[in-house]
Amino acid sequence: MIRPVLRTKKATGPHSVLFVHGTMDHSAAFQQAAAHLPDWTVSGYDRRGWGASRQLADTRTALADHVADLIAVATRLRQPVLAGHSYGALTALAAAAQRPDLFRAVVAYEPPVPWLPWWPGTAPWEQLVHDTIPQGPAATARALRQAVLGRPAHGTGDAQLHPDGLALIREMTDPTLDKPCFDPSTLHTPVLTASGSRSLPHHQQTALHLAHLLPAGRHETVEGAGHIAHATHPQRFAELLAQTTTATPAR
Repeated sequence: MIRPVLRTKKATGPHSVLFVHGTMDHSAAFQQAAAHLPDWTVSGYDRRGWGASRQLADTRTALADHVADLIAVATRLRQPVLAGHSYGALTALAAAAQRPDLFRAVVAYEPPVPWLPWWPGTAPWEQLVHDTIPQGPAATARALRQAVLGRPAHGTGDAQLHPDGLALIREMTDPTLDKPCFDPSTLHTPVLTASGSRSLPHHQQTALHLAHLLPAGRHETVEGAGHIAHATHPQRFAELLAQTTTATPAR
């Protein structure tokens, strides 16, 4: 299987990070956060279906494929801190559960974990995707962007949104997402879960309670942030990564 291309910017410091982006995003979205980590070696890749890896996805692509991709690129690095956002955070947790030897720690920002009790049976954004599918992929992508940003997403035509909508629908309707992909009680890698103080309640509650289920888990709140803290609060997002290199995980 062809894997996504890993891109790495080396630095002189001892720490490194591997970023895993979420849905409707790409690896370049972490550039602002990385700018606050000038001594860190920074790696990232576009998940299949997104950005430079758009052509690697097909109708059979599921969460397990993203986890396999992440493990494959991580084997080329030397125990980075693994930082995932949203769907990328779930991918990161599942990869760390399978290969804990590959990662120093995990930062998981608002991972969608539908099989935990704090996730609603029908979450608002998932329902939005299902409701707009009949209108076409571009309409679905536009609707979710507006929901996440809190304002209309102008300046992007249907031709540009159509492929994002296809990838979005594929990820959000993946039936395997409802099945446990890792056991929190056996994931001993240090994990810092995080959520924004302005995020949807189930995002906050899932991140908070997940930290308590993890043997080496803890939780941080990003004040004033919503779901895309890596874009709106990049310095604070970078601080979360830095904490994993200095703090002792606490329950």
